[in-house]
Amino acid sequence: MHNDKYMRKLDTLGQGKNVELGTEDHLAALKKAIWAAEIPNHLEIIHVGENHIHIFSSSLETLHVIPIGILDLNRQFNLQKAPNQRQIALCIKWLSCRLPPTLQTFACIGRGLHALQQSPIELEQDRYCLREDFLLFAQQMTLQEAHAFAADFPSRPVWAEDIVALHCVILAGLFKSGATKFMPHIL
Repeated sequence: MHNDKYMRKLDTLGQGKNVELGTEDHLAALKKAIWAAEIPNHLEIIHVGENHIHIFSSSLETLHVIPIGILDLNRQFNLQKAPNQRQIALCIKWLSCRLPPTLQTFACIGRGLHALQQSPIELEQDRYCLREDFLLFAQQMTLQEAHAFAADFPSRPVWAEDIVALHCVILAGLFKSGATKFMPHIL
């Protein structure tokens, strides 16, 4: 359950063309979080950050980076606005077009997963969220007003801002990969 292959790919971050993808501190924190997650080797990893989405895949030679993160998704697709103004389907389609075509069952790392952790969803093997369960959960969450998220997480209002965008990334990953489950991991 160690992530040696992902650590080698992380070492390519901050070098050459990837230098703009984060500060040394950011890259060190990302490495630490992925190592601590103890994600099984057979899973791909999608790390959803504020400014980038990183995909670690055993089928890709290098790290796959989508140079847009939570902040941009929220702004570009109105994900923090009223439910009827959110462009969720468009966001999921946009993300699906940018995920690697080889994406398989994955772990998702992000700080907006606290809502899932506090939900009544029972994780398979205490680790995996089934696709059907997540689809229903995400649908319920997208119908909530933004202030309801903040009320659910009063000590962590930033997490509330991440929820809808993070769910769009997970849904895009599930649709693109055809996976029947994914592993959520909270940063």
